[in-house]
Amino acid sequence: MKEFRASIDIGSNTVVYLIAKNREIIKRGQFVTSLGLDLDKNKSFSLAPMKDTLKALTEICKIAKKFNINESEIIATATEASRVATNGREFYDKVLNELSLNVKIINSDQEAYYSAQGLCFDKERDDFVCLDIGGASTEFIKKTSNESTVTSISLPVGSVRLMSWKKLNEEEKLVNTFNQFDFNVFKTQEVIGVAGTMTAICMMIRNLDVFDENEINDQKVTKSELLKLYHEIVNDSPSELLLKYPHLGKRSKVIKEGIEIGMLAMDKLNAKTIEISTRGVCFGTINGLNY
Repeated sequence: MKEFRASIDIGSNTVVYLIAKNREIIKRGQFVTSLGLDLDKNKSFSLAPMKDTLKALTEICKIAKKFNINESEIIATATEASRVATNGREFYDKVLNELSLNVKIINSDQEAYYSAQGLCFDKERDDFVCLDIGGASTEFIKKTSNESTVTSISLPVGSVRLMSWKKLNEEEKLVNTFNQFDFNVFKTQEVIGVAGTMTAICMMIRNLDVFDENEINDQKVTKSELLKLYHEIVNDSPSELLLKYPHLGKRSKVIKEGIEIGMLAMDKLNAKTIEISTRGVCFGTINGLNY
C-alpha cells in the first residue's frame, strides 16, 4: 500500500478532497462548483458547472501528484446529483478520458455507509445518529455498536435543490418531502452534523473567519442558535451574506436553504443540539472500505 492515499467526494454543490496517511490528515480542501444547479428543472448537468467541476478535479489530480498519487489511484465517488442527472455517466466518461480519473456513482445506502465510517476515521464512536445535508439530498444515518450495521434514509432535498424549488415557487416541496418519511428510528436529543453545510453554519454561529478543524469539530449548536441565525440573515442577499461571512464563498447562495433543512430535520428528530464534525464520505472511502 502506498504511503499516501487520496479520495474525492463529488457532491451537488461541492467537490471535496482528502489526502491522508493512515489515520492522519495530510491535506484537505474543497471547490464549490454547484454541479447540481437547476438539476430538477433541466434533468441534466449544465455546461458551466460541469466545466467548473472538471477544472476542480484537474486541480485535485495535480495536488495528488505532489504526493506521488496517480489519477487512477484516487478513490472518487459521486452522490445524489450524479445519480439523477441524465448526462451524469457521460460526464464521468469525459472525466475518465481526459484525466484518467475513475469516478464511481454510489447509491444512497453506500453514501450513508461511507459517511458513518468517515465519522469513525480518527475517533472511536459507537451508537450515533448522523445528519448530512448536501446540495441535492439529505441523509439520516444511524450506526449501532455493530460496525456493519447502518440504517439510513435519503431524502431528495438539499440546499441547491431547495433553492431551485424556490425559483419555481415550489418551496412547499420541502415540507412535503419530509412528511413522506418516518423518522422514529432516528430520533435523538443530539445528532451529529457532517459536511460543508453544517461546518459553514457552525462558523457563522461561532464567528469563525477561517476554517480550523480544531475550532469546529465537537462544537455543539443548539436548535435555538440555528433559529436565531436564520432570523438574522433571512432577508440578506448572497452579497450581503458574503460581507458578513466571507468564508461562505459561493455557499452564500444556498446557506439559508441549508439552515431551513437543518431546522426541519431537528424538528423531525426531536433533537436539541447538533454536534459538528468535519468528517464525511471522503474519510470513509480513503482507507479502502468497501460496501
